[in-house]
Amino acid sequence: MQYHRSLYTVAALLAALLTIASAFVLGDSLRSKCGYSSSALKPPEAYQSCVFSQRQGYITINIGEQASHQFSPDGDTAGTYLDQQGQRVYRKKGLGKSGQLFQLPQKFLYVAWDPVPSRFECQRAELTAPNQCELGDGYVGFRLQATSGSSLNNLTITPIGLEIDATSRVLELDGTAYLAELADLDSNGWPEVYVYSSSAGSGSYGALTAFAINKGKSATPIHLPSIDTNPEASEGYQGHDEFRVVENRLVRRYPVYKNTDTNAQPSGGTRQLQYRLAAGEASWQLEIDRIVNY
Repeated sequence: MQYHRSLYTVAALLAALLTIASAFVLGDSLRSKCGYSSSALKPPEAYQSCVFSQRQGYITINIGEQASHQFSPDGDTAGTYLDQQGQRVYRKKGLGKSGQLFQLPQKFLYVAWDPVPSRFECQRAELTAPNQCELGDGYVGFRLQATSGSSLNNLTITPIGLEIDATSRVLELDGTAYLAELADLDSNGWPEVYVYSSSAGSGSYGALTAFAINKGKSATPIHLPSIDTNPEASEGYQGHDEFRVVENRLVRRYPVYKNTDTNAQPSGGTRQLQYRLAAGEASWQLEIDRIVNY
């Protein structure tokens, strides 16, 4: 897959470096998970996506749009800080290399490192296995899991690393998911995820489930119009289509059937549709910009 934006390469390297404690002296940020608890011995019941930054001893922790903590060093005492209100905050032991723990005036703040992987493709076996498919550019991404073994299955998509949105979506699939890809078709610096599925039965009709990331904050669906809305594309179409990202286009290929063809023996050649990603009024849209028959 053609997906080698230099920005993503740098981001992936930075995310890997930041997983060790020594990275924080560089004054960089790390995508994390944050949660509050009343005790240093009791982890939070729920976490939210957050960003931990440390520069020259000063710490900033942004938790979506809900909270921002800023800690300034309090003298020369290691692990002692002052918050925005001038109240003391203490960095405590307990999380080791997995994160940091802060004692606030009224509660404890857990910061658990949650680096996003740098990976752009998952095959069927990984998609249908628990906790095996995470796609990302080193900064933001998606966690995917699909069921299988039935004509109707479910796909769970969870954004990771976003400032606001960490909501899991459970979507029904007519068939089985066989491949997921991460791409940036509109070259806006924020990736999309494309999950391809194929229906049961002799038609093996292809379908797409896709989401786009909006400036690192949220994820919204990408709409693929029915092939029936385009007479040129739908002529001779009887399924057996496959999807793939090629450079900055989504490509769909399928055999073309003549009126006398049987399902097993199409004789009209192969048709390829190329889609570009465009911003619609309420959602992202995939639009055909080229049709090739060969």
